[in-house]
Amino acid sequence: MSSTAGDGIGLPERPRGIALIRKGFRIQGRVIHALAMRELSTRFGHSQLGFVWLVLEPLMLASAIGLIHYVWHPDGKGDIPVFLFYIVGYAPYFAFRAIINRSTSAFEANMTLMYHRQVRLTDVIIARNLLEAGAVLAVLVLVVGGASWLVDMVPADIPLLALGLLLIFLFANGLSMLAAAASARWEVVDRLVHPLTYLSLPISGAFIPLERLPPSWREVFLWNPQVSMHEMVREGMFGELTATYFDTQYAITCVVILNLLGLAALRAVRPKLEF
Repeated sequence: MSSTAGDGIGLPERPRGIALIRKGFRIQGRVIHALAMRELSTRFGHSQLGFVWLVLEPLMLASAIGLIHYVWHPDGKGDIPVFLFYIVGYAPYFAFRAIINRSTSAFEANMTLMYHRQVRLTDVIIARNLLEAGAVLAVLVLVVGGASWLVDMVPADIPLLALGLLLIFLFANGLSMLAAAASARWEVVDRLVHPLTYLSLPISGAFIPLERLPPSWREVFLWNPQVSMHEMVREGMFGELTATYFDTQYAITCVVILNLLGLAALRAVRPKLEF
């Protein structure tokens, strides 16, 4: 007796519930991985050393910043080596700036892929952002490992350091979604984003710890959640060697709201894109 579609005998069972969610995550994971590999080949060619060059760029820039400040302040910052202080501050900011700056061209560079049903706008953004975040994480691992070996300075609080870095990446991710959606609607946004990310450096907290500021200024700077994130990174790395001020709950709240707004912006702009 042959089975038919009507009685359902012999047909593979469709995934439901948790199984369906897992299948969806696996599919999107493969899509994001493929987009990330495509981004690497686009930026660095088909060389297997693509990710190496991706890591070298922030490493060289962060090292240059650290060396410049070391020449100006060879005595360091108390018990903290000045070179290490500025690399730990600049490397996360480099990822923040790169994530946002590259987001404005994300859709234009991947327009032909939008015909595929499984490729979403969020996948394109996340793939690019993961590359930048991964490169900076690799730089920090090299720097922290070198500091542990050369000057016997290990991170004081690794979970807090990791949380601060994660919040910086997620904060940049939310802003990148908003920037990508806005640039898809208005071309002028692409020209404004790049200078604005450079101008934001003095108020980001990457180089200026709050302990150096008067109490009244600290309150003003802490309205920027990014300052709290950099302060968390500093305390996670240097511990009691530096005084820090941050509001974890406020930073997390801002990150969640910003990413929700970014997702809503991408959803709103999708029908207006021409594929």
